[in-house]
Amino acid sequence: MKRKFFKGLLLMGAFALSSNLNAQSYCDFTITSSNPQHINSFATTGAVSDINNTGSGAGSTTAGYSDFTSTVLQSYEMQTVDFTIEANNTSTYGVSIFIDWNNDFTFDSAEKVYGSSGYVSFPLSNSFTVPAGTALGQYRMRVVADYLGGNPDACSGSSAEAEDYTIEIVNIPSCLPPQNIYTSNLTSTSAEIGWTEVNTATTWNVEYGAAGFTPGNGTLVNGVTSNPYTFTISPLSEYDFYVQSDCGGGDLSAWSGPYSFSNQYCDFTITSGSPQHINSFTTTGGVQDISNLNSGAGTTAAGYSDFTSIVLQAYETQIIDFTIEASNTSTYGTSIYVDYDNDFNFSSAEKVYTSSGYTSMPTSGSFMIPFGTTTGQYRMRVVSDYFGSNPGACSGSSAEAEDYTLDIVTSPSCLPPIEIDTVSVGTNSVELEWNELNGATNWVIEYGLSGFVPGNGTEVVASTNPFTVTGLNPSIEYEFYVRTDCGAGDSSDWRGPISQYTDCGIAVAPFYEGFNNAVQPQCWENLSSDPSSSSNNSWNFNDQGDYGAANNGRLAGEFTKVDGNSPYADSVMLITPQIDISQLANPYLSFEWFSNNIENPGDNVPLIIEVFDGTNWNHIDTLKGDDPEWRFVNYDLNAFANNIIQVRFMVNKSVTINYSWYNDILLDNVRVDDCIDLGGVDGVFDVCRFDNTVNLNDNIIVKPTGSGNWSFPDHPEYLNQDSVLSVSSLSEGGYDLYYVERNVCYDTTFATINIYNESRAGQGGVIEVCQNEPINLYGVLSGNVDLGGEWYDYQGTLVGSQAIAANIPGSYNYEYIADNGVCPADTAVVEVSVRPDCDFLSIEGEMFADVSVYPNPASSVLNIVNPSNTSELKIEMLDMNGRVVMVEDKALNNASEATLTINHLENGVYTLRVYNNEGYKTFKVVKQ
Repeated sequence: MKRKFFKGLLLMGAFALSSNLNAQSYCDFTITSSNPQHINSFATTGAVSDINNTGSGAGSTTAGYSDFTSTVLQSYEMQTVDFTIEANNTSTYGVSIFIDWNNDFTFDSAEKVYGSSGYVSFPLSNSFTVPAGTALGQYRMRVVADYLGGNPDACSGSSAEAEDYTIEIVNIPSCLPPQNIYTSNLTSTSAEIGWTEVNTATTWNVEYGAAGFTPGNGTLVNGVTSNPYTFTISPLSEYDFYVQSDCGGGDLSAWSGPYSFSNQYCDFTITSGSPQHINSFTTTGGVQDISNLNSGAGTTAAGYSDFTSIVLQAYETQIIDFTIEASNTSTYGTSIYVDYDNDFNFSSAEKVYTSSGYTSMPTSGSFMIPFGTTTGQYRMRVVSDYFGSNPGACSGSSAEAEDYTLDIVTSPSCLPPIEIDTVSVGTNSVELEWNELNGATNWVIEYGLSGFVPGNGTEVVASTNPFTVTGLNPSIEYEFYVRTDCGAGDSSDWRGPISQYTDCGIAVAPFYEGFNNAVQPQCWENLSSDPSSSSNNSWNFNDQGDYGAANNGRLAGEFTKVDGNSPYADSVMLITPQIDISQLANPYLSFEWFSNNIENPGDNVPLIIEVFDGTNWNHIDTLKGDDPEWRFVNYDLNAFANNIIQVRFMVNKSVTINYSWYNDILLDNVRVDDCIDLGGVDGVFDVCRFDNTVNLNDNIIVKPTGSGNWSFPDHPEYLNQDSVLSVSSLSEGGYDLYYVERNVCYDTTFATINIYNESRAGQGGVIEVCQNEPINLYGVLSGNVDLGGEWYDYQGTLVGSQAIAANIPGSYNYEYIADNGVCPADTAVVEVSVRPDCDFLSIEGEMFADVSVYPNPASSVLNIVNPSNTSELKIEMLDMNGRVVMVEDKALNNASEATLTINHLENGVYTLRVYNNEGYKTFKVVKQ
C-alpha cells in the first residue's frame, strides 16, 4: 500500500506542475491603429524544413495578430536561415524577429534574432543564425512588422501585425538539404532550377507541382544528375518545387522548399474606375519600330492592353527613341520596364526609363539596349499614370500599362560608338569625343543645322578621338552624328544626334533655329519696353500655350511664346544674331507662328516682323488672326542681299480692344536660306476606282527630301492620313495631287492619278440565224458596253464583231472581253443558235448570182455591177481584222452599176459585202 500511495503522490505532483506550465502564455500583441498595415507573406529558405506562408492576409486571430504556431520551421544549431517578408503594400516598415530560446514565455531583448533598427523597404529579405549550443526542441518565434514603428516591440505596436511560428531545433543531419535554390531561364513551357550542394552528393530528387500542392502529391523526379535541372511546365502557371540531396546508401536529406516561380507576368491593376490611358506608343531608331497609334483604352482588361504581338527589334547599344500620347494632354508619370532576365518579373533594376515626376503629354524620351544583352525576345511594359509620378510595373491609379515584345537581334559586326559628348566649342568649331566599342581608329562624322535630315549633311573623316569639326558658323545650333569605320568596308550605324551651339559671332546663312532645347537660344536677344521682371514680359522658351494656344500640337520646350497676360508691353522683342546672307543666291526668311483667340475672336495681338540692314530696322509684315493650326510664312530678302542682317520678332500687347490675356503668340522654325528647287520628280499612276484607295507614298513621285505633305485642294475630303487617296468616290478621269515640302520656300511635286471605271462588256444575249449567215455580235449585247474589245468564237479563235454563223445547226457561244488595261477584264457571252432549216449561202446564190466587181486588184476606184437591179442593195468593206472601213447605203439602190472610191484605204486585202435584208455576197478585193 505504501508503494501505491507514493506513486499516486508523484502523479498528482506531475499533474500540478503541468497545469501550472499550461497556465503560462505569451503576451498578447496589441496595436493602437484601427486600420493596421499587416504582414502578407513570411517565407524562409535554407533550413531543414522551411516556412512558406504566402498570402496570409491581415491578423487572423485578433486584430494585428495571427497564430501560425502549427507552421513549423526545422533547423539546427549554427544554421543560417534566410527569410523574406512581404506586407500589404511596398512602403517602409520596422521589423523584428524574436525566438524564446529559454522557453520562459517572454521575448527578451537578447532573444531578438533580427532587428531592422529603423525603417526598411518592403519586400524585405535578410537572415538570422541559430546560436551554437541551442538544445534540441521546439521554441516560439514571433515575427513583427510595424508601418509606423522603426524598431518594433514583441508585445505591442502601432499600425502593425505580429505572427507566431514554431521553430524546431533538430540534430544536424548527416545529409544536409541543398541551399541557395534558384530559378532561371524561365519560358512559357520550361523552367530551369539550380542549387548549391553542401554535401558531396551528385544525385538529387525533385518534386514540383501547382502552387500550394501538398508534398507527395506533385510530380516526383528521382535520380536527377544535372544541376541546374530543366523540366517542362504549362504556360501561364504558378509552381512550387522542392529539392532533396541523395547522399548514397539510403541517406537522404530533408526536402528543401517550397520554392516558387511563375511563368506569367503580374496583372496590372488600377484603383480608378475611369482610368486615363495611353493612346499611342511609337518608337524610332530600332531595326524594326513600333507604331501603335490610336490604341484606345485598356483592350485586355481595365487599365491593361496586351500588344505582345507587336515587336520592337533592336540590338545591344542601340538607342531607342519613343513618344507616348495619352487620353489627354495633361501631365502623367511614365515608366518603361524590360524583363531582361526573363524571370517573369519586372524588377526595379529593369526599369529602362522613368519620367521621375509628372510630365506633359505627349512625352518623348529614349533608352539604350545594354551592352552585352543576349539575342532573344523580352517582355517590355510601358506604364503611364495620371495620378502616379513614378509608376510601378504591376499597379497604378488612373493608369494603363501596355505590353510589347522587344526582340534583340544579332548585333552588327561593327557597333556604333556611344556616349558622344562635347569637349570644347569655338565660334567656328566643335570638339567631340565618344566611347568606341570595336577598337576601331577611324570614324565618320556627319553634321548640319539643327533638324537636318541625315544623309543631307556634311561628312568629315575622323582619325582621332576626340576630333574637332571646323568650318562652322558662329551663333548656330548644329547636330552631329558619328559612325565607326571598322575597315574592309564594314561600318556601323550612325549614333546621334548630339546638338551644340557654336560661340556667338556673325552667323553665315543658311541659318536655322527650331527652339527645341527649352532655353533661350545662344546669341539671341530677348527685350521688352516694359521694365517688369515678370516671365510674361519676355519670350518664354519652356511654357505651353494657354487657352486657344494650349492644344497647339507641340510640347512646351519645342517653340517660343509671348504670354498674353500682363504686363501689356507694346514691344516684346526677340532678335536673331547677326546673319551674313551674302552667300545666298535667292535669300528668303521663313518661320511658323500661332495665334488663336478663342475667347475674343478677331481681337488679336499683332506679331511684327522687321529686318535690320546694318543701319535701319525695316518693317516686313504685321501678322494677326485666329487659326487652330500653325501657319507658315516666308519673305523675299533679296532687297537686303549681300548684307549682314538681323530679324526682330516683336509682339505688341497694348493694342487689343479687350485685354490680350487670351491671345498668346507662338513662334517656331525660324530659317534664313536660299529659295531653290529641291529636286522632286512628278509622276503618273493609273488606278481602277474599285481598288478603293491609293497610297501616294508608293513611289509615284520622287520626293525632294521626304519631309512634306500631300494636298488635294479640289477634293480634300478624299485624302486621308495625309497620303491615302480614296478613289472609289471619284469619277473617271485624271486628277492632280500636290506633294508640298517647305524649306524656306514651298516646293511642289505633282502626282497625276488617272482613275478608270470598271471594264464593261455589257450583258450577253441570244440570237437565231441561218447557217453561214453574217452576225452583228455587238447588236446582241445590251447595257453599258466598252467598244474596242475582243471577240472569240466557240473555238477560242479571235474573230471580228461581224462573224459568220457555222454551217452546222446548233448552239454556239461567242465571248466578248472588254479590258481597259487597268481594271480587271469583263466578259459577256453571246449565244448564237444556228437554224437547221435555212442556209444563207443558198439564198445568196439565187439572188446575187450575177453581181460582180472590177477591176480587182484596184488602186483608186472599184466598180460593182448589178445586172438584175436587185433592190435595196448596200455595200460594206471590212479589213483583215474584221473592222468596217467603208459603208455605202445608196450607190446600188435600184442601179445596175456603181463606183466606189477606195484611194484613201491602205494597201491590203479587204472583204467587200454586197447585201440587203434577204441575203449577201462577198468578194475578196486587193487594194494596191
